[in-house]
Amino acid sequence: MSWQAEGSRVIFKRTVVLIGALCVLTVLLFARMFYLQVIEGAKYRTLADKNRISLRHLPPVRGLILDRNGQLLALNRKTFTATFMPENSPEKIDDVLKKLSLLLPISDSEKTRIVKDASKVRPFMSVRLKDDVSFDEMSAIQLNIPDLLGVSIDESRIRVYPAKEYAAHVVGYVQLPAEADIIKDFMKMPEVRLGKTGIEQAYDDQLYGTIGSQRVEINAFGRDVRLLETQKAVNGENLQTTLDVRLQKIGLDALGEQTGSAVLMNVHTGEILMMVSTPSFDPNIFNAPLPDALWKSLNNNPKHPLVNKAVQGLYSPGSLFKIVVALAGLEGGDITSASRVNCTGALQVGNNVFHCWRRDGHGVESLKDALQHSCDIYFYQMGQKVGVDKISQMAAKLGFGAPTGVGIVGEKSGLLPSREWKRREKDDEWRIGDTVNLSIGQGYLTATPMQMLQMMARVVNGGKAVRPTLIKPKGPPVFESLGFNPYHLALIRKGLSAVVNEKGGTAYHVRFDSHGQKMGGKTASTQIRRISAKEREEGIKPQSQLPWKERDHAFFAAYAPENKPEYALIVAIEHGGGGSLTAAPIASQIMRKALELKREDEGKK
Repeated sequence: MSWQAEGSRVIFKRTVVLIGALCVLTVLLFARMFYLQVIEGAKYRTLADKNRISLRHLPPVRGLILDRNGQLLALNRKTFTATFMPENSPEKIDDVLKKLSLLLPISDSEKTRIVKDASKVRPFMSVRLKDDVSFDEMSAIQLNIPDLLGVSIDESRIRVYPAKEYAAHVVGYVQLPAEADIIKDFMKMPEVRLGKTGIEQAYDDQLYGTIGSQRVEINAFGRDVRLLETQKAVNGENLQTTLDVRLQKIGLDALGEQTGSAVLMNVHTGEILMMVSTPSFDPNIFNAPLPDALWKSLNNNPKHPLVNKAVQGLYSPGSLFKIVVALAGLEGGDITSASRVNCTGALQVGNNVFHCWRRDGHGVESLKDALQHSCDIYFYQMGQKVGVDKISQMAAKLGFGAPTGVGIVGEKSGLLPSREWKRREKDDEWRIGDTVNLSIGQGYLTATPMQMLQMMARVVNGGKAVRPTLIKPKGPPVFESLGFNPYHLALIRKGLSAVVNEKGGTAYHVRFDSHGQKMGGKTASTQIRRISAKEREEGIKPQSQLPWKERDHAFFAAYAPENKPEYALIVAIEHGGGGSLTAAPIASQIMRKALELKREDEGKK
């Protein structure tokens, strides 16, 4: 019986060990449950909520853009958008697209884009299939919805630009976010459009508004169960600009087939009433992805229709810069109303000969005469007398070398050279020839038409540091005085008036008298190619006989009324052949119509 007792003891021991092990496991299990439910309970409840609660973004309505008189420049039109939500379909996107292609025209490039988008978004986020779906297309999709699980037609809004090409560059346009723009999930939504150029881009945050959201309870299969909470979107702000859409049309029509820009500004408030650039384009084409052929035709066009030449075009300002040299000389005491120079048509400076645009010269010229006739020799000599330091300082005061801050993203600074700049950038000293070139606005100097306009406005408004703006100010702006002697400003204005209103002036042929209101201004032409000594001897070719790309740039900066300036205007024509020939007539047409329009508006009050 001993073997039976021994067996019982073994069984007893094993039973005790097993029970002990079970007790230990039970204790560990309860400890783990306590840890998960009590100590870590809050954490796992949050994770559970994330699994059962879906956060949906609600896009706001983009703000309107209006001109100064309340005319719409950018608005939102209700339309339909076809979308696909992966979580609501058992089929793959390729199979859905095959069915949808029978109802909607979808190009191969669009199919590639849709498949790519579907692979990137979360299951509960929609993929844009097609924007601006027509009523017939919408009806066809709705009839076949049972066979198109996951496809839906959503009411959406599309940006519309009523002024079309007349305000394309200044108002800008919106577009689907590029890959680099997508920094938040909501930017992947089909409804999202971001400002890409012009006012749309510069004021995108205000116009876009604030995203709203919905918290939706979903089941284990990702299907919606119920709406838990809604936070409404805050619509974007409406912006009233300083632009006048009537002047936009006047300006673009006046430029016609020319390549260039024109800007009209109030010299006292800085309000931009007109900003046009040519060639232009219809910004409405960017509502949907552009066909490759259309994009290439715009992007590769040698006349750069997508560039706002008013703030992004860089040119030598040419004879417009003579105003800067004249004011620097007057303020520094190097030039007076009695200063005279004998222009013979050429001037020897060191080993180089510098020529006047008039081959046989102008004879004896005063400051007023030199501005009226745009005499190069006068400014060659006076520029040397004034010196680069005073000229550069005055140019900076008048706004050269820095963006004007008009409110367009990508505005260029231009280049205002100086002794320090040349030493730093060229590793060379400033030379007298550099000063001679600078004195007529050529050489290293570059500027945008907007900077040239700002310079003219500051000279004719009494020396106030006016700055351009595209958004209607809430109150009358106050600009600091630049401290110029009023007598010196009057001397320059006398010369600028003579440019247009006295015989011999370079723009005398475009003068007008509109109910007693006249215009003053300054012509300018800047060389694109170097003229050889041989060509000067044989006779310089007329601009009309040169290839377009080799013709001079043409400028005219104007102000009116001449006796009490209110408007300043710049017209810049790329390869226009000459400021007097091309830019001045266009400027005269725009300024005369602007004054007439102002009179009409005042008569209605």
